[in-house]
Amino acid sequence: MALRRLRTLTLGTALAGALGMVGFGSVAALTYAGKASTTGGTVADNSSPTTTTSPDTSSTATATPSASTSSGSSLQAASQTPTATARPAQVTTGGS
Repeated sequence: MALRRLRTLTLGTALAGALGMVGFGSVAALTYAGKASTTGGTVADNSSPTTTTSPDTSSTATATPSASTSSGSSLQAASQTPTATARPAQVTTGGS
């Protein structure tokens, strides 16, 4: 009697989990709008990046954008161009 009850509970739980997964997947598929549009609203960036050089090292340049938007806040981070450094990076594998 106890084994029959345990088997019923186990199968019932497995079926409920599978149906829940199918239901959740169906709702997610029906409500997914697709790829987000990147051409919708845009924030005007009328700034030009300025380059400054540190007085002690002439090989390190830093780009400093001065962003101004019409609403006072920016939704996206200002893009900065990476600059090369004078020293090569040391790469290790993590082994001892």
